[in-house]
Amino acid sequence: MDILHIVLIVLVVVGIWAVIELGITLRKTRENLDDITKQANEVAESANEAIEQVQPIINKMDGMMSDLEPAVQKIDPLMEKTETALDVATVDLATLNDILVDVSTVTDTATNVTSTVSKATNSAVSGVAGVVGKFTGGKSKGTHRHRLSRHSDGAEKTEEPSANAIEAPEEQPAEKREHAYFTYGKQSDSE
Repeated sequence: MDILHIVLIVLVVVGIWAVIELGITLRKTRENLDDITKQANEVAESANEAIEQVQPIINKMDGMMSDLEPAVQKIDPLMEKTETALDVATVDLATLNDILVDVSTVTDTATNVTSTVSKATNSAVSGVAGVVGKFTGGKSKGTHRHRLSRHSDGAEKTEEPSANAIEAPEEQPAEKREHAYFTYGKQSDSE
């Protein structure tokens, strides 16, 4: 045998082996394709089952959305009414603020009027006490005493008696009373 025959025999054996390998590979590929096809069919069946199960839920969601449509359409007018109510409340609060400013002004004015009337009354009482003192000749059985009044802030004392100077001391508890006295009229040197 010569080398050519040996090479041909080797080539024939390699060819037979390649055909056998090709057949085995094709068979495995076909089996794999069958498995893949089966798995794909199973996935498709599972997807179809899931879609069938989800379909009633989707129908219910559609029904809920159609039920919600009238409510959604009513939200816009409701929001407009809410904005109107908030605007009215804002205007009312502004009006209330103006009223409170007016009340504060009236209260300040009333305080000033009360203070002025109190001062005028105290001046008149002082004048009457002076006249009475002159008519009696500066002599009196006892000294006239009146409590000192305080300004509304309570910081300073004035020599004018308050409008409540005639009050009996029993009306206030002892620990809250302040005793300060003022004597009206001057006594003459002739005493």
